[in-house]
Amino acid sequence: MKASVWKLSLLIVAVAVVASGQAIQSNHSGMIAVSDGQSATEDPVTTTRDGQGIWFITGGDLYDVYEAMGYAVATDRLWQMDIFRRQGRGRLSELLGPGMIPSDVFLRTIDYSDDEYAQAYDNLSADALTVLTAYTAGVNRRVSEFYAGDWMQMPYEYWLLGLQSVLLGPGLPVLPAPWHVNDIMATVVLTLRGFDPEGQIGPLGQLDNAGLVQALGAAYPTEYGPMFQDLRWINDPDAQTMIPSGAKSTPNQSLDPAIAQEIMSLPDFSEVTDRLRSRTTTLNQQMEDLNARVKMGSYAWAISGDRTATGNPMLYSGPQMGFSTPSIIQEGSIRGGGLEVSGMAFPGTPGFPIGRTPHHAWSMQVGHAHTVDFYIEAPQSAALNRMETIKVFGGDDVVIPIFRSSHGPIVDPMPFDPTNPPAMAVAWAYSHWEREIEAIETMLLFARAESIAEFDAGVELFPVSQHTTYVDRDGNIAYWMSGWDPIRAEGVDPRLPSIADGTTEWTGERRARVHDSNTAQGWYGGWNNKSAADYDNATNSYSYYLGIAHRARVVEDYLSTHDELTFEEVRDLALNIATTDSFGSGGNTWSYVADDFSAAVAADPTADRQAAVDMLQAWDGHFVAGGPGEWRMGTQRADAWVLQDAWIKEVLRLTFEDEFTTAGLDYSDQRTYVNFNVLLRALDPASTIPIFYDWFQDKSGSGKPTTAEGLIILALDNVLADMGLGPYGAERGWITYTHQVFGQMWQTPLSSRSTYAQCLEYDSNGPVRIETMFPLGESGSVLPDAYGQADINPHFFSMIPAFDPFMPRPFPLFD
Repeated sequence: MKASVWKLSLLIVAVAVVASGQAIQSNHSGMIAVSDGQSATEDPVTTTRDGQGIWFITGGDLYDVYEAMGYAVATDRLWQMDIFRRQGRGRLSELLGPGMIPSDVFLRTIDYSDDEYAQAYDNLSADALTVLTAYTAGVNRRVSEFYAGDWMQMPYEYWLLGLQSVLLGPGLPVLPAPWHVNDIMATVVLTLRGFDPEGQIGPLGQLDNAGLVQALGAAYPTEYGPMFQDLRWINDPDAQTMIPSGAKSTPNQSLDPAIAQEIMSLPDFSEVTDRLRSRTTTLNQQMEDLNARVKMGSYAWAISGDRTATGNPMLYSGPQMGFSTPSIIQEGSIRGGGLEVSGMAFPGTPGFPIGRTPHHAWSMQVGHAHTVDFYIEAPQSAALNRMETIKVFGGDDVVIPIFRSSHGPIVDPMPFDPTNPPAMAVAWAYSHWEREIEAIETMLLFARAESIAEFDAGVELFPVSQHTTYVDRDGNIAYWMSGWDPIRAEGVDPRLPSIADGTTEWTGERRARVHDSNTAQGWYGGWNNKSAADYDNATNSYSYYLGIAHRARVVEDYLSTHDELTFEEVRDLALNIATTDSFGSGGNTWSYVADDFSAAVAADPTADRQAAVDMLQAWDGHFVAGGPGEWRMGTQRADAWVLQDAWIKEVLRLTFEDEFTTAGLDYSDQRTYVNFNVLLRALDPASTIPIFYDWFQDKSGSGKPTTAEGLIILALDNVLADMGLGPYGAERGWITYTHQVFGQMWQTPLSSRSTYAQCLEYDSNGPVRIETMFPLGESGSVLPDAYGQADINPHFFSMIPAFDPFMPRPFPLFD
């Protein structure tokens, strides 16, 4: 009965909003205009779908093809797009209720105002404006069909929210609101920041480092400088690079005592980081629950024809963006409007950030430009930027002030209250601020390029830190790292927040982009590692303290030792490396310590110790047991993987826990990957950056050994006493796909897999072979059936036969 009342109320509202079959359109004024519904008798474009539901758009002009793209994506992913745009604009409460208010406050604080979006719109080129407005119109064409009465095609999630509204209050219908160009721009911004290691406020490295200086300084007044220098290095020239390294030098890693004393004189930074981390943790969990958390990772390699069996260049692209349900990406093709391009698209953003044309193909991985500084501001430097009203479904409106300094949004306190000023305020300075909408220009340039130089023009504009690998039909391979890494004032320590006293301003210039083409080694490749030897770390993100140990080493080990590579070998390298695993989410950590750990046992052997080393020396380095035949669908972890993981982590605990605990810090909060690189430098007297503090001391007075060899042996004895020599019976694990409404929908055997994959080979005429895959399927559409039950589109799962067994399927070539 109530469901029928709800449907009736929905119909009444729809008729009131859209009369006589008129269609909804948007313009940049923010108003919703109503057209007369007239259209040409013959559609200028044709959209077809293959057996997996992938859309192919042909014919028409630039406007036509992007309008068709917007419509096709909205047909498949409207609910997902709605969550993304509301996340980008801080409007989740408007749809999902009061529980989203804290996240909306956070998101609006770092969002642009409507006036700023209008300015970004006005700054776009004519073609980029065409792309943006056409895509928006295509989405609204789909939305207008619901308003015109095609209820059975409206995503099921809206029906459920509407039914909940009737049953629990406030009794309002829930419809997908029309899209505005600002919504598309906000989704672009959201996506880009998600793939910049410092682009969201979640990475708090500089603030954490300030707290580390304070804690170490209080506990170790004469030793804290060298300790910090070891733990938070600026540049390790021994780290693996995407392009061949030149001569190595020893960079200055020292902590300026004057800067350290200034940091220690300020209020407790742990309180600031606790507040911000609480907010970001809540936001991330809510986005995880909504399948809307943008994640990052990726591997890729471009291989010269000199290294392949056919003499043709090949490229593999594997961006890692998590396993939301539906997937965060779609696939499609445009062959019209002057374009021939296919590839990976994000629902809600116009274009292909990863793809291929008849001339070239490209990939992207998260890079490591240092794009954010936190500024410590005097409270009086915070100025009111605007007032924002958060509309709340089932609750009262919430009005919040947005404060900024000259450096950016004030993120602590949040919201800022000038009547109750804090001892210090924290501003977030982002180097891509007001550049992000240029990504629309970039994707168009990538699709149109006919040379490396033209592709480079797109990379120049790309407002996010990304590694990009490239091949083309002319036989070229190339690499870039994009993004704006600002040049900082002389004397600024990039590991720490800057004091806003006028002496720490950015110069307005950026460091030169890293670029190389046609390297003599015959390949570019990696896994979110360092771009070039002289490129510093992104010190707000602990994943980008790049050192000698990195998961990308497994890519280098393979490509540096294999020639005459077949297409299958280039493709299946992804399967090889994805079935490695470590606390770096891939790679083989044992390979870095095998010599030192084995030597320690050889110097002090017992039967059990030697048996442990023998097991590890016989291991193939993959976490999946059973060898290559089990990599795809095997169910067990290798006993050797379990043993080495426990042994290494116990050595790290025995080495570092006493120093952190004595300083009042929780060892479990420290980053294992970072400490592992410090350990490797401590074990290697020839390390390019030496160790300045003796980490093998016994600061706690526990009586533990005070040599590396002694700690290695003690750690192994502890592990063997706890675990024995196996068998351990450890399960491989699963990638689980969980829908916010329907719960668990599928599982894939666990590997460090990419969310999308394309593997291509080019000859002088263009691509001769293309294979692709992604999780689940093209559609995210769940519709109500005639009885009000959920009807899941079969293309929701259409990619499983390719993705689960790690076997990409052929994608059509260009004619």
